[in-house]
Amino acid sequence: MLKSKKLYLLKNKTSAAGAKSCIKKIVCVSQSVRLYTAVCIIILCSSFGCATKNEKKINDKAKFVTVEKDKKKDSAIQNIYITFDDGPLEGSNDIDDAVRNEQINVNVFVVGQHVLRDKEMRSFYKLYEDNPYIEIGNHSFSHAHNRYKNYYAKPDAVVTDFLKCQETLNIKEKIARQPGRNQWRLPGVNINDVNSGATSADLLYKAGYKVFGWDVEWQHDPKTDVPIQTVDDMVALIEKKLKEHKTVKPGNLILLAHDEMFRNGWEESELKQLIDKLKAKGYYRFEHLSNYPG
Repeated sequence: MLKSKKLYLLKNKTSAAGAKSCIKKIVCVSQSVRLYTAVCIIILCSSFGCATKNEKKINDKAKFVTVEKDKKKDSAIQNIYITFDDGPLEGSNDIDDAVRNEQINVNVFVVGQHVLRDKEMRSFYKLYEDNPYIEIGNHSFSHAHNRYKNYYAKPDAVVTDFLKCQETLNIKEKIARQPGRNQWRLPGVNINDVNSGATSADLLYKAGYKVFGWDVEWQHDPKTDVPIQTVDDMVALIEKKLKEHKTVKPGNLILLAHDEMFRNGWEESELKQLIDKLKAKGYYRFEHLSNYPG
């Protein structure tokens, strides 16, 4: 009986030891599984992070390439500012028609006395005011009465003449061009073709005006008002000036013309031909002087 009891206790002890051993093995296996799972999760997260970073790098690179392409494309575009002096005159209505149909931006420098001359000239000025493609600049009230030496001998009177034109015609932009003078007053730009008029240009600039000259003039016969250079001559000259960086601001060219040069209807005019030929180049943009750099 005693022997059987001992055997029973021994079996129970062995069973308990075995159970403990099994439990330990199960715990070890469980810990190993958890450790393996954790390692897998870390590896997966790490891989996902790398993929995300790589994807971000690829996206950033693509964006950079796109921006660089846009910059190159934009840098290839050159700006042309077509400006007309002395209006309104015969031909102003044809200019209005041309820019409306061609849908390009231009500037007109108007003379106060010309606007007030008669009903027709006032109607031409109204066309300019109502045309979204036309930006109006100040060319003085009197146009110096075409006596430039006497006019510029009194610089303060010149400024008064411009202010009178500004107020009388209610010109919005403070953009000016002095009669008979290719003189510039812009931030960082001070250019005089002659000394006469330099002081009044300084005073206009101090009064808040941007004073513009021109890079290229489309000349006309003073007797017939017919353009002297052909359309092809002008295109070649514009291209040469821009290519050789012989403009006041590289990549920007201001063209001077006059209202009375174009009086045959816009469809037949040299102006339309010039615009069409420049448009066909594909790298010219027609801008207002309010967007001129500087």
